[in-house]
Formats: sequence, structure tokens, C-alpha cells
Amino acid sequence: MSTPLPRHAFAQQLHRLGLLAGDVIMVHASLKALGPVEGGAEGIVQALLDSIQPGGTLMAYVSWDRSPYEETFNGATLDAAARNAWPAFDPSDPETGTEPDYGLLNRFICRMPGVRRSPHPDANIAAIGAHAQALVGVHPLHEGYGPGSPLDRFVRMGGKVLLLGAPLDAVTVLHHAETLADIPHKRRVRYEQPVLDAEGHKVWRVAEEFDTNGILDVFAKEGAMDSVETVARAYVAEGRHREGCVGEAGCFLFDAQDIVRFGKAWLEQRFA
Repeated sequence: MSTPLPRHAFAQQLHRLGLLAGDVIMVHASLKALGPVEGGAEGIVQALLDSIQPGGTLMAYVSWDRSPYEETFNGATLDAAARNAWPAFDPSDPETGTEPDYGLLNRFICRMPGVRRSPHPDANIAAIGAHAQALVGVHPLHEGYGPGSPLDRFVRMGGKVLLLGAPLDAVTVLHHAETLADIPHKRRVRYEQPVLDAEGHKVWRVAEEFDTNGILDVFAKEGAMDSVETVARAYVAEGRHREGCVGEAGCFLFDAQDIVRFGKAWLEQRFA
């Protein structure tokens, strides 16, 4: 087993990649690809925070491991017993889970002191730092990734997307580009989510948004590359990013405003 990379050395590598004090960073990470780091996942989170202080903010797309997305998708229903038994999403509870498919690092981010999670269960975003509450305090159920969402505010703040060994299909901010793209036949989905009302009681609410599993039919076919990976590959091919090695992983750093503008234009040029 290789010797864990010291946390300060990990932070230095992040600086060389392009992280600066005051940055607003959205991270997607593969712990396996990064290799051993001092302090494990918690050490990685702390090194990320060290790299953007003072004044920085760390953000991640974490979702919820109990989201009834599939069970209520586009008219599907749960029986009364299942609805009654289903837990309500509580963004203030440190034991509220995250979706494992989006990386184990998210679990540790959500347990860090001062973390804030947005009130949209399925499109859930977590943030730590100076702008955490401003980024995730409001998250409408009717548009998880579009205007008024944490992704919208992240882009407007001049955020950066950091891929630490994560694949190019993980660039969640490109779902924001999908919502902005002026193209016909974009797919919409509806589903239900159990949330807490102002009195702390569980209520079921309808969520609706553009389909992140395939914004157009061409991207929703079995085995087809989705639009996020397709656009991200095209963006990287143009060299409008920074890349380097952090730990044992090949990593990318994207300017969020630039990649969203690129993604919106790329989709409109081909499908409008």
C-alpha cells in the first residue's frame, strides 16, 4: 500500500491546478482514483477547504439516498402504507443520507461542521463556507437545476467546477446549461418528494424539472452518451480548462460560467 499523501501536499497540488483563496468550488471526486491521502475522506475535504480560504466556499451535488424519484416518476404512485412510512427529507439532520452513486466524499462533506443542504431532496446540493447559505438556502421544487436554483447562483458567483478523478459525465453544472438552451422537445419529468412544512410535519410535494437523464430523446437511448458527457468532452477538446494530477488522479478545473455558455451554445447549434 502506498504512503498517504500529506494533507498540506494535497492542498499544494490543488493550488497548482488553479484553486485560489475565495474561490467558490463545486467538487466531484473519486476517492479510489485519488489514492490514499492523510486523514482519508475527511482529510480531503479539509484540504479542499484549506485551499480556498479565506472566504472560499465548497459545494457538492449530493442528492438523497431515500429519494422516491423512481417510485413516483411521471405518475407512478406509492400505496398509502408506503407513503406513510417514507421518511421526510430533513436538510438540517446530519444523518440525512446522500446518494452513493455520486461519490462517497459527499457523505463526509455533509457531516462537516457548518455544512448547509438545500431543501430540494433529489437535486440536493451541500455547501460549506462563506457563501453556503446564499448558494443553497433556496431551491425550488419546480426547477431543480434551472433559474433560481443553487446551480444558477453558483454560476453567477463565478464558480469553478473541480473534477478530482471523476469522469466527465459528472459535470452537474451542465444540467443548468440544458435548462437554458433554447431548443425544442426538451424532456420534462414530474415526481413527488416528502418534505417538512413550516410546522415540521411531513407533506408530499410535486417536483418538476427538465430530464437530467436525457434532455432530448437522442441522449436518452440505451447505451447512448448523455449530453453532459458529450458537451464536457467537446469542451475539453477545445482546451478551455486547466488539468493536472492531484494525488494519483488526473483532474480538471472548469470555469462554470464558461462551460455553461459553451454547453448552451453547443446544444442550440445542433438542435435548435
